[in-house]
Amino acid sequence: MPVGVVIPVHGFSPYLTQTLDAIVGQDAPPVDVVVVDDGSPSPVSLPEDHREAVRLVRREEQGGPGAARNSGIAVLADEVDLVAFCDHDDVWTPGYLAAHARALAHHPSASILTGDTLIVGPDDRVTGEQWQGLHRGSHRPALVLPTIYERHPLCTSATVVRRDALEEVGSFDESLPQAEDLDLWLRLLAADHLLVSVLGATVRYRRHPSGLTHDLVELSESLLRVHRTHADHVREPVARRSEAADLRGRAAGLVRLGRFEEARDEYAAADGLLPPLLGERLRAGVLAVPGLRARVGRRGPYGV
Repeated sequence: MPVGVVIPVHGFSPYLTQTLDAIVGQDAPPVDVVVVDDGSPSPVSLPEDHREAVRLVRREEQGGPGAARNSGIAVLADEVDLVAFCDHDDVWTPGYLAAHARALAHHPSASILTGDTLIVGPDDRVTGEQWQGLHRGSHRPALVLPTIYERHPLCTSATVVRRDALEEVGSFDESLPQAEDLDLWLRLLAADHLLVSVLGATVRYRRHPSGLTHDLVELSESLLRVHRTHADHVREPVARRSEAADLRGRAAGLVRLGRFEEARDEYAAADGLLPPLLGERLRAGVLAVPGLRARVGRRGPYGV
């Protein structure tokens, strides 16, 4: 089935050429590739080598990744049946699209296909951080939805979705600054769309300081909103664990910003939902000691 690719970007991206090289260099390349400039102050330019095979669409105002992806989906060629997503700083490995095609041949009713994620740093070296994905094969929507809700194991840059399924559920929620992908996966699963985890489709997902997920406060706030929106789809203990994790994530982000009193309040709210582990109790206690709490805020956002 014809594949189209949507790549959102805001501002200068030193990784865009590498991303596009990997996409157009696939054994079975996509029929359409759209880069969406999400209102960059200085308009994005395509690398010269890719100006014939790749289209550039510009949004005059920044709308965030959800709005940018929706703009790209809207202009994909009519023959595109499958929409693949790849962020401007991530890289597909060789054989990525071919692996998705093989999986779809085995599971023709699948609407969501997702591959493996290998986490790399700004220098393209593997960080050692493990991305906890799904086991291979098909997953019944009702059974896998709680796992997606709590662990959010799907990487957007490793995921391909049927275009008609996106149209059915309304694509990305443009009001979410982050976690818009998790919200979409949950809406697709709630609408009973089959998910397949694909063997051999790997994306190199890049962690770097300018990445959106580096902002732990905004990320945690977005996750909290998504979890509360979809709480009716999971059992109450799953919803409580997820909300507690979001609050602790926001607290960790506040610590990094030096907003210690707010962080203590967030830890207390999380503790009210789910009793903390020993390490979490110690971390919250450290925030009461000025000489120690500054050291807590020096940790990297991903614990690596």
